[in-house]
Amino acid sequence: MGSEELTIICNTKPISPATAASPASNNAVKIIQKAIKYLLENKKFMLQVFLLVLTPFWVLVLLHSIIVGPLMEKVEDSYEKSSLNRQDLITLLALEIPFAVAFSLVLLFGSVVSIFASALIHQGASLSLQEILLRSRSTWKKTITSGLTVSILMTIIISLIVVAVYLTPLLGVLAALTYPYLATICNLGLVISTVEDDFPGTKGLFRAQEFVKKNKFQGYLLMLMLILLSIPIYLAFYVISTDDDDQIGHITRFAFLLVATVLFCLTIFFNNIVYTLLYLELKSGYHLVHNVACTGS
Repeated sequence: MGSEELTIICNTKPISPATAASPASNNAVKIIQKAIKYLLENKKFMLQVFLLVLTPFWVLVLLHSIIVGPLMEKVEDSYEKSSLNRQDLITLLALEIPFAVAFSLVLLFGSVVSIFASALIHQGASLSLQEILLRSRSTWKKTITSGLTVSILMTIIISLIVVAVYLTPLLGVLAALTYPYLATICNLGLVISTVEDDFPGTKGLFRAQEFVKKNKFQGYLLMLMLILLSIPIYLAFYVISTDDDDQIGHITRFAFLLVATVLFCLTIFFNNIVYTLLYLELKSGYHLVHNVACTGS
């Protein structure tokens, strides 16, 4: 629903999303509990969606491990021995760039699929993978635009935090404390631009900022909780995926890599469900309060 549709319901001034925020319905803990409830009550459907998210990512992880892994190990060994081969480094970078793009697109696809699945459950619509794939296909241009916008913004934010930490620890701490707020806007913006036709790209981010602006603590707390839950899994995935320990066998290494990949994708999957529910709750509260105001006028 576009912003124009919201303003023509009545002639009164629309109530801001901040006014619509209800501590009872929008509590961060309750949102997470509701996300877990969605997973438990729709096990079969959500498992199908998760496998749709996991499979292409796992294939990419395997290809990266097989194609890039040996070269990465060679470059690391030569660097430790101070005999780095420039050609090997160039080849490694040439391989990593297309893989980075592929990983980004697969993660974006996984996010969109997760968002659509959560929205369907919330709306009480019929649950089918075909419906999700059709929606994803019909909105792929908008999705790429929105995903690119969010990715660039998140890259800038993280880069600034790293620079701030390098300059002075105090500045780094302050920058890190602002990250959950900015990350909330980015995540909510991706959700909005996915489920709403009128808010692609930067419009989705501005819409997210509108909702988050007066609900800083709620969005901040929710993101902080997800970060604390996610960081150990992200670190484990990074360590396992980049480990070149020759003492463990290939089968054991791939087993560890599979477990780490499943946990990584599950984290991404769950985070998207949480932020989809957050937006739908905020939007529902906005419409409810706005319609009450219109009726009263």
